[in-house]
Amino acid sequence: MYFFPKPNILDLASYETTLHDGTLHYHRATNDTDPSILFLALNEDEHSWSSDFRETKRTAYDFMDAISSTQLDLTNVSLAIRTASLEQYHKIRVASETLPFARVDIYHHHEIKPAGYSYEHRHNHSAQLERRSAIAIVRNELMLRTLEDEKHIVWLDADVVFLSDGIVQTMIGHSMSTDDAGIITARCHQNHMDNYDKNAWRIGDGSVQGAISNDERAASVQKLVETRIMVDQAIVGSSDSELVPLDSVGGTILYTRASLVREGVVFPHFNIVGTTWEQPGWVGVETEGLCYMAKGLPGGGCYVLGGKHYVRHSDWG
Repeated sequence: MYFFPKPNILDLASYETTLHDGTLHYHRATNDTDPSILFLALNEDEHSWSSDFRETKRTAYDFMDAISSTQLDLTNVSLAIRTASLEQYHKIRVASETLPFARVDIYHHHEIKPAGYSYEHRHNHSAQLERRSAIAIVRNELMLRTLEDEKHIVWLDADVVFLSDGIVQTMIGHSMSTDDAGIITARCHQNHMDNYDKNAWRIGDGSVQGAISNDERAASVQKLVETRIMVDQAIVGSSDSELVPLDSVGGTILYTRASLVREGVVFPHFNIVGTTWEQPGWVGVETEGLCYMAKGLPGGGCYVLGGKHYVRHSDWG
């Protein structure tokens, strides 16, 4: 548990309102602050926090502890969370009050999941495109609705339970010192799975990189899956101070330079690679299309932290 002094109630300005689209919005800000880091997270309901070893059920307080563990100056941090649960909306609001964030925005709106989706089957291949399309839409909504003058955006999954020491500071440091490093992720594992985030990878030898015909799409996807280089392979032999190039990122922890978002980089809600006027592409939905979106923009390079940097996903979920 990490303890921070609570801000003086006289220094806080807060309100709750219902937006035009029906979203319930709670806002709290500390006066005379100018945050440079924006943390973003999505929550469906109480299951989104997941549970960890020994099946210990997690809550919004555990998520706040994960952010606190970064040892960032939270008076320089904004936090925004979108939830589909009214119960969690109130619990997140209370949990956030234990920490001195410069700004807090909590949104309650309709379900994140697509019709027919169940939490237990969220990793099924047949449901992935529809599920990730829905997630891309709400990611963009939260990010564009919340971003103000912050320089750095950090996405953190609700079920990430541990961040290695200095991981966020290292991401920000690389972005500040390396012109092209605008999108950065890190290795993610579980206690029983060394490489959890399968959406972070580099194109391998033999993968299709040019134009393909409609009847080649399925084979091209299979070829990509067979030859892509996953994060745990890509960082072999790298040092803690290195950045390793990627072509796709995941969202368990994801740093994005805010200027890229202001220039139009968002999460594609469809497979963006290979798109034509008549149909969507064959790969690149949600986080897997972010690097493709950023290509060609100053600072649009995608990387993973080398060496020992990592986050750990909960054991269950």
